[in-house]
Amino acid sequence: MMLSHRLLNALWYRQVFLRDPHEELDELLSRPLGSSGIYLIGCAKEIVYVGQTLRLKERPIESLGRYYHRVPDTSLPWSIAIAQSFSADLNERESTAIRSYAPKFNTSIPSVSKSQGRMPEVIGVAAVFQDQDRPCGAFDPENLKRQIENARTNPNPPWKRKRTRRKTATPQPRRKKGVTICEALLEEDLDSFKRSFAVPRCGPLPFKINLCEGGDVVTRDGEIVGVWKLDENAQVSFLPNDASEPLFTDMPLGRLCEQIREWYEANCGNHSILDSEAGRGYAAGE
Repeated sequence: MMLSHRLLNALWYRQVFLRDPHEELDELLSRPLGSSGIYLIGCAKEIVYVGQTLRLKERPIESLGRYYHRVPDTSLPWSIAIAQSFSADLNERESTAIRSYAPKFNTSIPSVSKSQGRMPEVIGVAAVFQDQDRPCGAFDPENLKRQIENARTNPNPPWKRKRTRRKTATPQPRRKKGVTICEALLEEDLDSFKRSFAVPRCGPLPFKINLCEGGDVVTRDGEIVGVWKLDENAQVSFLPNDASEPLFTDMPLGRLCEQIREWYEANCGNHSILDSEAGRGYAAGE
C-alpha cells in the first residue's frame, strides 16, 4: 500500500525536524514496498543507524526523529536507504549490517551468531531534507568501504560495549491515593515528554525557544516568556506570562515553538536575542 502524502506529512511533523522533507524521500516511501525490511540512516559521510521493521514506510522516519537531535549540527545532510526483506531474514540482515558498519546509534545487535550472513540489498536511497542538494555521502562506495574497514578494526564497536544492568526489576511506582487513572496517565505522559524533549535549566539553553523541565518557556538569552502545559489529551500548549488561557495549542510541537518565536518577535521587538546564534528553536530532542 502506498503511503499517502497526507499521512507522510502527519508522520513527518510529529518528529520536530523543522526542516521540510525532500521530494526524493516522498517518492521512495510512496513506492509499493512490502511491509517488512531493513532501513539504514546516514548522516554526512557515515551510516549512523540500521533498523529492521514490519512497517517499512513509517518506521524510518520515526527512528530518524529519535536520533536527529543527538547529532550536534542539525544542518547536516541526511539520507535513508531501504532494503526489502522477508520477516524471517530480518535478524540476519540487520545483524550483518550492524557488524559491518558499526553505526554509532546501534548499541545492540539482534543476533551475533547471524551477524556474518547476508547484507541488506538496498533498493533505494533518498535525501531526507529539502535543503539538501543531493543525498548525503554515507552511501557513496568509498565512504561505505571506509566505514566497513573502520568497523572491522574497531575492538569496541557500539553494539559490543557493556552496559550496566539492574540485577533486580525496577519497582513500578504506586499511584498516589486519590489520583485517578486519567491523572496517572497524564503524569506518565508528562514524564515521557520531559525525558524526550524538555530542556534542563542547569546548562546553556541551546535553542531560540526552549521548553524547560520546570514548565517555563525560555529564550536562548534566558528570558522567560511564558509557560508550557500538557493537557489531558497529551497536547502541549503555551501560555504567555500572566495569561490565564493558552495562546497556542493543539499543533505539532515544532510548529508550536515556531509560533511562539513569531509571537515573541512581533510583540517584544527584540530579534537579536533569538537570532544572535545559528540554530532553530524548539524543545530538545534525545
